Amino acid sequence: ITGTGPIQWVLDPIDGTRPFLCGLPLWANLIGLTEHGKAVMGMMSQPYIGERFWADQHGSWTSSSHGQYRLSTRKHVKLEQAILHTTSPEPIAARSDIHFMALEKQVLMTRYGGECYAMAMLAAGRIDICVEFALEPYDIVPLIPIIERAGGIVTTLDGSRAEAGGAVVATGCPYLHEQILTILNTGS
Repeated sequence: ITGTGPIQWVLDPIDGTRPFLCGLPLWANLIGLTEHGKAVMGMMSQPYIGERFWADQHGSWTSSSHGQYRLSTRKHVKLEQAILHTTSPEPIAARSDIHFMALEKQVLMTRYGGECYAMAMLAAGRIDICVEFALEPYDIVPLIPIIERAGGIVTTLDGSRAEAGGAVVATGCPYLHEQILTILNTGS
């Protein structure tokens, strides 16, 4: 983020550089807008497969060759039925202060490698929990409104707003969020 003022654009021209270099369609262009430091609008565009996800003041949406529809996260999901996602397993061992393995043992399944696309799938109700160990503001600001306006919640590990990045947890089912934060922070 550069510049000053109450309204700022946050851009990531290629989020998911490694998948992009490998030819995997898990990268996207990210554009976010903040007002007074809070993410208020966002867009994730995957031009290769023609999908776009965005949030405006009215809701969260997606469009593709299958049409356009409103996004909604899965609700009333029990932890043992939840699908957990993180981009890569490498940070898990390096961040022993984040009890990822304790959370992994309690969910239905864990998937890896989706980059920003996994966050869009959370907003679409296909994934329930995304845990990322080290995000930059440009990685998360555009995705916050998409997830929040679809009914989810995005915070840092201490429950704060996530616009500054860092270790971030996104949950589609808000009533699970505190439980997930407790597990990640304490291991139980």
